[in-house]
Amino acid sequence: MLNKEPQYTLDTSDIEVDILSPYYIPEVAQLYEEVFSDHFLGHMGQGFLRLFCAQFMNSPTNYGYVAKNKGRIIGFVFGTIDGRPFSRFYRQNFWKLVFLVMARYVKDDYVRKHIKSRRSYISDALNSFFRRRPRRSKRSQERSLFTPARILAIGVAPNFRGLGIANRLTGHFCSQMKQEGIKKVGLSTLPWNERAIRFYQKDGWTVEKSSDSSVSFMRSII
Repeated sequence: MLNKEPQYTLDTSDIEVDILSPYYIPEVAQLYEEVFSDHFLGHMGQGFLRLFCAQFMNSPTNYGYVAKNKGRIIGFVFGTIDGRPFSRFYRQNFWKLVFLVMARYVKDDYVRKHIKSRRSYISDALNSFFRRRPRRSKRSQERSLFTPARILAIGVAPNFRGLGIANRLTGHFCSQMKQEGIKKVGLSTLPWNERAIRFYQKDGWTVEKSSDSSVSFMRSII
């Protein structure tokens, strides 16, 4: 996610952070696909990603913000204060998501190779749709230990990385959480994403938990 040097300098006064709105969703979904091209969700296609991005708009528990430069979306951050932020997403869009996932499974070799690693998410979707009480899987048990507010995704356009945009986005999210009386914010990244890990450590995050599949960070809001 944070793996290229900027091609030019940018006056930070030209960067504006705004709340995610319907107008921004197509552009944010395109940027998400570009930024996370080596992640499962980045291979789910624009139909899926637009539904996903919409979950962080006008929600009492989910939050979405964008960074803009001269009207162009150059970054985004998604976060939540909900321990199960996608239950409503799965329930409201279940059959549409089934169709989209099946279509991507047929078209995308990456999705076929990694679909098994998403079994817990598929189980969550089924439980949410049929309103079953979720099983206490290993992932849900780990999630219960997380801080109440979490950043779920940060993305910055390749040509704009290393310019402090990610700092602006995380800072904006944390400031919002502080206004709501929340004292800690968490996030996770993949253990092989060394550049992201270095960024979080420099940005004031401390390791909360580490495993073979993820590294969880926490940041106190003073």
